[in-house]
Amino acid sequence: MLAIFELLLILLNTIVLSSIYASLTLLLLFIVSKISNNQWIKRNAQRKIKFWLSSHFLISLGLLCYVFSYSQDTGIGDNSKIPIGYGQTIQSEDFAWTYFYPDPNKTQPNRDEIKIEHYKITNDILCAEISDLDTRSPNYRFIVYNLKNRTSQVFTTEREYSDYAIKNSLPLKSKFYDFRTHYHEYLNNRPRWRKWLLP
Repeated sequence: MLAIFELLLILLNTIVLSSIYASLTLLLLFIVSKISNNQWIKRNAQRKIKFWLSSHFLISLGLLCYVFSYSQDTGIGDNSKIPIGYGQTIQSEDFAWTYFYPDPNKTQPNRDEIKIEHYKITNDILCAEISDLDTRSPNYRFIVYNLKNRTSQVFTTEREYSDYAIKNSLPLKSKFYDFRTHYHEYLNNRPRWRKWLLP
């Protein structure tokens, strides 16, 4: 239900913004038609309603594509996600379980998913602590995943991970933090103008 409500808000916001942008586009066209001899501009300036509706549709479509693009899609409803680069995301349901899919082509719960607790990403490398709350948890405690190369290394103890982290200038477990904090950090790092000018 929350997902439907949030989707309706996105659609409403998109309609309002595209109405404003279509009106500004029509105003600009009207001004340019007064100083230009271009027949296409003059013809469309006379067909105000048709031009406005066409502009509104195209702008709405562009805004929706933008909202659901990889870098902007942070999930809907209880399913939140953060794009972390190279087509990969980290997802969380209701901020309770946090999922990472080493295979970026798999985005639904399956046996290849990894449930993680706290994590940190540094220089395109995901360092994460594996959740031990799930009965299907793997037999290792930490994973270091190179997002660019799509390769991983696993460690069975914190000591093993710490030794590797120090040797490779990676964050120690004490620097990891939870999905909720990462999610709000990601949203807060977006430019302020975005929330006013884009859905």
